[in-house]
Amino acid sequence: MLEITNLRDGAVLNRYNGTETKEYLEIKIEGLADPQAAVTVNGVPALRCDRHFSAVVRLTDRVNKITAAADDYYGEKSLTITVLWDKNSFKRCHFFFDDCCFFLRDITRLKPASIFDTMFLGRLKQIHEKYNSKFLLNLFFTDDHHKDFTLADVPDCYKGEFQANKEWLQLSFHARSEFPDRPYQHADSEKLAADFDEVYNEVCRFAGPECFTPPLVLHWAMTNPENFHVLKERGTGCLSGGYLGCVVSVSEKAHSVAVADVGYFYEQDVAHYLCDSGPVMYDRKYDIVLGTGMVCCNYDDIPTLQKKFAVLPPTQDIVSLMTHEQYSYPDYFNYIPDHLDRVEEACRLAAEYGCTPAWFSKGIWGNESWNE
Repeated sequence: MLEITNLRDGAVLNRYNGTETKEYLEIKIEGLADPQAAVTVNGVPALRCDRHFSAVVRLTDRVNKITAAADDYYGEKSLTITVLWDKNSFKRCHFFFDDCCFFLRDITRLKPASIFDTMFLGRLKQIHEKYNSKFLLNLFFTDDHHKDFTLADVPDCYKGEFQANKEWLQLSFHARSEFPDRPYQHADSEKLAADFDEVYNEVCRFAGPECFTPPLVLHWAMTNPENFHVLKERGTGCLSGGYLGCVVSVSEKAHSVAVADVGYFYEQDVAHYLCDSGPVMYDRKYDIVLGTGMVCCNYDDIPTLQKKFAVLPPTQDIVSLMTHEQYSYPDYFNYIPDHLDRVEEACRLAAEYGCTPAWFSKGIWGNESWNE
């Protein structure tokens, strides 16, 4: 018997998990081993009490191996887990919109003097000016609702304005189109790469590469992990999903059945950890940090948002906020009249909680300390 009981493989640790200095994060490791075994943790003899053992170790790198070893007359055993040190962690938030293309269709169709003269971007700019919020807009290449628009139609005359606001407004890849659902659930890497590059090239044309951020989530948060290399080669280091309790019916009515398939084929132990103990976890096999969101504004009304923030533990540094663009538009069949009011309230609550807006696709969910 040999088990580490207070940490799991993939845990992301920060100052709340131990004592942090500039050089290391010191943490306590606890576990169980046969009572007669001599136990070490990273080579240091552990304290024993019957089956229980404990030892103090120091994490000094971004990715750290912790090895518990037990030696008795039945043989030698060892167990190694990998943990991530979220060095100099701080309270941070991120807001992304999925399924975006309506706002670019409006810009293309209306030809406004400024991109912020349109309803959607105009309101986002107001929210940014109030709360310093940052927004990532995850794009479809084509508009499946209006059938008369693709990103290739967006004029490049607004590039300067996109560039001037790139510190708080970024664009990313989501999918080629909204339908069919789960477009990359069974797609090969060539399909994912081609669709990604098609969106990326158009964003570079009409906004510039400085306005593109690697995606944090794919449409329906589904692709085989064997395809992760496509995203990693294009800059993605973090992936967001729903994992458990996601309403996935296309109609999105209240009676829809909750399922757990919006999470890149991960098994339930990973899903439960992210949703119950997370909200982030490191996958050493793919060198990628997984995470799950806290709110979705097209599901959560303002009282629900306020309740969720009211019970947010003070030790949670990562607050992931999201919604879907189409609910902002009166011509969408599921239009929510106060949708952008919900977005603003989520941003207000995040600011009140003490969050600094960050790009979660960078560093460890917005913490770039290891890049400095």
